[in-house]
Amino acid sequence: MRRASFLPMRDLPEERVMNSFEFSNPVRIVFGPGSASKAGALAAPYGRKALVVTTRGSVKRLGILDKVIKALDEAGVQSTVLSGVDPNPRLKTVYEGAKICREFGADMLVAVGGGSVIDCAKAIAVGALDDGDIWDFFTQKRQPQRALPVVCVLTISGTGSEMNANSVITNEETDQKYVLRSPLVYPKVSVIDPELMVSVPKYFTACGMVDTISHVLEKYFDGTPDTPLQDRMAEGVVQTVLESAEILKRPEDVTLRGVLAWASTLALCGLCDAGRGMGAFDAHTIELEISARYDVAHGAGLAAVQPAWLEHLCRKRPEKFAQFAGRIFGIHRSSALEAGLEGISVLREQYRKWGMPVTLREMNIPKESLGEIAQAAHKSPRGGHLDPDEVLDVLTACW
Repeated sequence: MRRASFLPMRDLPEERVMNSFEFSNPVRIVFGPGSASKAGALAAPYGRKALVVTTRGSVKRLGILDKVIKALDEAGVQSTVLSGVDPNPRLKTVYEGAKICREFGADMLVAVGGGSVIDCAKAIAVGALDDGDIWDFFTQKRQPQRALPVVCVLTISGTGSEMNANSVITNEETDQKYVLRSPLVYPKVSVIDPELMVSVPKYFTACGMVDTISHVLEKYFDGTPDTPLQDRMAEGVVQTVLESAEILKRPEDVTLRGVLAWASTLALCGLCDAGRGMGAFDAHTIELEISARYDVAHGAGLAAVQPAWLEHLCRKRPEKFAQFAGRIFGIHRSSALEAGLEGISVLREQYRKWGMPVTLREMNIPKESLGEIAQAAHKSPRGGHLDPDEVLDVLTACW
């Protein structure tokens, strides 16, 4: 048998050694079927009056909201509810939530829902303690100085917001969808109860699966130095999501729900990115401009944009894409470019099989708007490095 040959890390060329980094993630995760019943006891150490933030639909209809409120009450936590958070949460809802917090005297937030609800709660947590305009934090005019504690009860997986310091909000008046990043908005505790997720429709389950994959691949392919362990972790997340796609046929499978939820959480908690560059998530930056204008589901927009963006990158630096294609799909070709493009094609086809739109046309995005979207992506706070002409080429390719 031929022995593998390895270079000691000290002998790697300097440009291939991973970047220096600091890693800290303070979020306490409570995982497992039935864990939602602990929400009150888990929240109680952080306050006595909670604003519960949620959506307007299934969370209430299925009794999840009542269960959480009962748990809070039994733990001695008073609560009031802000419902109606949109799938792409609006700035007006954040303003409303901050106002309720002040009037009610809330000293913490409890988010019951998916990433949109958690992102909205994070923004409210900052805005409730600030006298200025909350939107300043998203345009990076100011940085938050304080935030109320946030406790999460996750009901749909995909965004990873339950274990990161990000909040994505849409300003409906300006058609801008921007990101606030601050360690102040890390949740204190996040409850991941797979039993709460069995009623999530196939379409939105698939949206979460695409989002999870995109979270790891956008850093995996960002051209940063050699990071072999992080590569394996990212590949493991992708492989786990692909292997768990049976959930789309068996939505009631609590075990698969838990596997997908944990993969989603790990995809964007910082572990897979440690030692990589600090560059923006470019496919996300582009998609946010689409969903800000046309209110498409974030994961659905990524299903179209992400493969086209990856093809663009693959033509510039195909070697890492060949690695991905070989490890994930068993594709090996003499040409790295050929292997990489074939791997991306197979990934796009997986999205199609999951019921995702893989072109902007399928989402009724008008072709004449692509130039405006490209320019907006370039001008967004984290998109200044993007070449608008290249973005337009990508958008045209996936239209």
